[in-house]
Amino acid sequence: MVGKNTGNLLFTNAVWNQIAGPKERTNFSFCPSKLNEEYSALVIPAANWLSPSVDFGDLAKLVEALKIPVVLIGLGAQDADYSGSIDVPQGTVRFIKAVSERSVSISVRGAYTRDILSSLGIDNVTVTGCPSLYQDFRTFSPPPQKLNIRFDRGLIHSTRYSASHAPFARTESAHRKLFRLAYAEKLDLLIQSEPEEMAMLTGFSDGGDFDDRLRMLMGEVYNTPDWEDLKAFILRQGRVYFDVSKWASSLDMYDYVLGTRLHGTIMALNSGVPAVLVHHDSRTRELCEFAAIPSVSDDSLQTNRRYIERLFARADWSRYYEMRERNLTTYMNFLSINGLSAA
Repeated sequence: MVGKNTGNLLFTNAVWNQIAGPKERTNFSFCPSKLNEEYSALVIPAANWLSPSVDFGDLAKLVEALKIPVVLIGLGAQDADYSGSIDVPQGTVRFIKAVSERSVSISVRGAYTRDILSSLGIDNVTVTGCPSLYQDFRTFSPPPQKLNIRFDRGLIHSTRYSASHAPFARTESAHRKLFRLAYAEKLDLLIQSEPEEMAMLTGFSDGGDFDDRLRMLMGEVYNTPDWEDLKAFILRQGRVYFDVSKWASSLDMYDYVLGTRLHGTIMALNSGVPAVLVHHDSRTRELCEFAAIPSVSDDSLQTNRRYIERLFARADWSRYYEMRERNLTTYMNFLSINGLSAA
């Protein structure tokens, strides 16, 4: 439903809401002949698909059989840093080129992704950022520029998949720092892709089926040997959402949101809650630069109370909202030149 990451709800729902007219949902196993006969265009909300680890060769075959326009929105590059060189699988290159041949322009998340596509010979590109940037998740007013947060009223988010991956638990990183911060300070923790915590919070597991190794590694992630206390913390202060509107309304509880999750940050900012993103790769860094998202680099992050309070006191919220309005014009123009009417 969410592609193992609830953040996917934000950009997919944003695209759905931003395009006017009758529309239907499909998946990556669609029938090209059916789409050619019955639909006027295929719109694909994208993510960080320019990555060495993902090959879209199967999707390339389907797109190559389409005669209707194909509009790709929000494509991003996944790179540990700004190396300028990503070993993109040939199947993914074929997919992007097939889309390029069937659209006026491809929407990308930032200048870095644009340059990667240019190196592949694809130049009909518009930098729009992620479509979730332009979605109001509830009625809100931007936070005041002068801000004094209450440290204990924060929502923390970090990035991890299964805790069974020992190197994550045993290697210093901004991600691990944030899990440990939430546990040590008993701050609420937003869960987006962490399967063990999601299973516990949704009632699919009480943790009793976790073996000793998994419990030990989860303890290392959160920096505690006490499994029962960690379990109680997750059940008490873990937060997971499968409904965008409920996610947005829940943010009334918080003075601030901090972490490595792009969409956790955008959800907060577009709900009027102060948020700072810890950028940790090309994907998060290029969107911070493009959209003026208040941010700090992963190697600069500190997790003590004084640092976090000063970080939020110094953040420039106004620039994000000003850039959002300016970039919205570019995004609306992109939809228009691709034959899509904005809702």
